[in-house]
Amino acid sequence: MPAPGVPSVTNITLGWLLRLRWVGVAAQITAIWIAGVVLELELPWRPLLAVIGLTALSNVLLQLFAKPFWKLGEGTLTAVIAGDVLLLTTLIYFTGGASNPFTSFYLVLVALAAMSLSPKGLTAIVVLATAAYFFVYYNGIPLRGPGGIGEIGCPAYSLHLQGMAVAFFLTALCVAYFVRRMLRSLQTREAALAAAEARAARADQFSALAALAAGVAHELGSPLGTIAVASHELELTLAKQAAPGPLEDATLIRQEVERCRRILDRLDQRSTAGTGAVSEVCTTTLLIEEVKTALSAAMLARLLVHDLTENSTLNLPVQPVVQALVIFIQNACEADTSGKPVELEISLAADQLLLAVLDHGPGMSAAAVKHAGEPFFTTKPPRQGMGLGLFLVRTLATQLGGEMQHLARDGGGTIAALQLPAVHPDS
Repeated sequence: MPAPGVPSVTNITLGWLLRLRWVGVAAQITAIWIAGVVLELELPWRPLLAVIGLTALSNVLLQLFAKPFWKLGEGTLTAVIAGDVLLLTTLIYFTGGASNPFTSFYLVLVALAAMSLSPKGLTAIVVLATAAYFFVYYNGIPLRGPGGIGEIGCPAYSLHLQGMAVAFFLTALCVAYFVRRMLRSLQTREAALAAAEARAARADQFSALAALAAGVAHELGSPLGTIAVASHELELTLAKQAAPGPLEDATLIRQEVERCRRILDRLDQRSTAGTGAVSEVCTTTLLIEEVKTALSAAMLARLLVHDLTENSTLNLPVQPVVQALVIFIQNACEADTSGKPVELEISLAADQLLLAVLDHGPGMSAAAVKHAGEPFFTTKPPRQGMGLGLFLVRTLATQLGGEMQHLARDGGGTIAALQLPAVHPDS
């Protein structure tokens, strides 16, 4: 089954087959007009026009009403190609049988079947086309016209040879054009499918990380709590005994335990934030205030905000987006230790909400930009980061149908951007 939003091979082939059928209708009308009016051949007009009309009508019905049946898969496509074989056979039967140069158009239908059907379906089409050819070979109605046209060896037999040349050219053109365009459509489908698989893989990583974080927090929470209580009691006892050396050790144990607990809390919070978050109506002003509330005093003092949306109203999961911006701002402050301002810019363009954080740091290397957002990848020194922040931002962007990017800033520094679909409350 194709991923959501990715068309199946059957749907792609049906789409191109419908286009081919319209071209066929136009070509059939032109061919019988030349044969009947220009060459003055004796044609059974009613059956021929009935077949052409049936082709056009079936095409309209397929486009308007039959799309739900496309989901049935290969059976629908096989039936349409088989129907075209029968329609072509009817036309050839009334227009000279096997001597009709346009019998080569059986190969166009076989080529389409070869590109899109299973071996079983392809075998059925090949057998049907072969049987149809032999049927018109033995039963086709010969054409008659002035000067013996239609008879082998007649003075005008060269017209037949010319018709064969034209039919060969048109068959080659149809096969080359439609098969090439179908191939491009299939390549586009494969690219979309690969992107969908990558998104699914990232979602699996996110789920696995959330499960791991919950398990780690649960298993280590109790023993760390016990160690914290015991170290605090030991710290109080050593303080009463005025033992500075052991007291410093006990204080260090308690501090490191608290650090471990904060790491676990941050891991659990970051890995599970945003899962199942519901979109809510908010303004960009409210979003900015939520971001400021979540920042430390040091980061807040460096933050400059540029709201270019004029306080627009949006519909999005507020807390996950706030957390993503906090991660961007924290990374920007850590990348630039000079104390220069870190800028948050919010803008709307072409129904896209752009949240960008700009810093004056040294910038990111090409390798860092390439791997940014992968779980547990970090450029920070040991013990200063787990490499989960950008992973969670990228996961949020994927869930909301957006994108995370890191770009070089003119004059030095990095632009960390989160681009999301701008969903308005009334949309």
